[in-house]
Amino acid sequence: MSQDRVAFFIRAYNDVDHFVPVIAEFIKKNENPIIVVTSDIELENDYRIVYLKTLGVFEIFKDIDFDFINASKRGTILSKILSKFYSLKRNRRGLIGKLHRKLFYNASKQLDFLHSNNISTCVFEWSTPFDKGEVLEKYFLAATGIGLTTIAIPHGCNIFINSDVNTGYRKMIMKGNLVDQQDRDLFDYFILQNPIRRDGWIKWGLNPVKTQAWGSTRFYPDWAKTNKDICPKFIPDVVEDGKLKVVFMQFQKDYNVHNELVMDALKELSHFNFISLAVKDATRAGKEYFNKENSGSVLGDALIGWYGNEVHSPALIDWADCVIVIGGSIGIEAMLQDKHVIYPTYLNSNHTMYEYYQAAHCPNGFSEIKKLLEDLHMNNKTPTLPGVDDMLREIIYAGNKPYNVPLKYYEKIKEKNLSYGLNISDK
Repeated sequence: MSQDRVAFFIRAYNDVDHFVPVIAEFIKKNENPIIVVTSDIELENDYRIVYLKTLGVFEIFKDIDFDFINASKRGTILSKILSKFYSLKRNRRGLIGKLHRKLFYNASKQLDFLHSNNISTCVFEWSTPFDKGEVLEKYFLAATGIGLTTIAIPHGCNIFINSDVNTGYRKMIMKGNLVDQQDRDLFDYFILQNPIRRDGWIKWGLNPVKTQAWGSTRFYPDWAKTNKDICPKFIPDVVEDGKLKVVFMQFQKDYNVHNELVMDALKELSHFNFISLAVKDATRAGKEYFNKENSGSVLGDALIGWYGNEVHSPALIDWADCVIVIGGSIGIEAMLQDKHVIYPTYLNSNHTMYEYYQAAHCPNGFSEIKKLLEDLHMNNKTPTLPGVDDMLREIIYAGNKPYNVPLKYYEKIKEKNLSYGLNISDK
């Protein structure tokens, strides 16, 4: 009898970050998993994929959705027209979308793939089954149609307490609308890392039986250490000469970030003569408000570099003395590396676990940032913050006692039957 296999659908850098610890468990147990790539992301030389190759056998299968990729480009009038037509074609509830599905839609290739590779479970990321192109949608519908298990696991780590975390959600709420969850409810499981975020999505309408908190694979300490060890090292081109090494982590501009204030803070920081400043863009390329091309030239001499995905966050944090975040979860990596985490609350109108748990330094103005950096420069010892362990427990272990998080994902994905209503920590 042929071995059942699991297919992992990866489309972006962030997906790799959170999927690889789980895929590693499958490889170590000789499960021969398949990574299916529908985007133009280059995986083969990614350091995490190179690491997986040292563990055993797995497969990368490419079925690139060029129509979706091209429709995402809007640089010319023609590309905008093509993008608009693509949107009409993809709207399965509209007339053009219905005609397209009736006359041209064919998922036989994807169905054959699932059958021929003896796929039992398909693991996707958080987006709805219809958001990321027709090719990915066909895999999902084919899998659902033949009774395979479909699971959506995190492509990021949400550290917010509030649910209206970005400008899109806020605009919807102001207009009296809620996020439509009916497409996400088509997954057999929709997985969050922690109960706070799980409860937020359930309150918005996700099925409370399917929506479960399994913990964070990306920030599971054993994996975080491995990830740091295998990550290409960051070696700056300048000598710091006793200066305080500061990394400023950019965040996606539409996550209720006060973008102009962020740039003001960066300008001020870049003129401090006692720090070496490295700026890291958001890992989802193109999501930042400011970037090296349009803003790097206005910063002062403290700036040693402005980096994208060619430099990896674990390596930057390993180099740093402190890390400034404005909303992202990368501060958790800094906590695990025992580095100072600074979350300036005035740069973001969201409410995060950093201040909720008192797990980071939370200045409420630039003068407080300056004072904190001066103190760290004079006496660079990690002060004890009361809520670090509480935040790590909530994020990594779904609020429970420590357990092997990637192994739990493996066990849940491999279960023959759906365990609806069971808390993973009770097993």
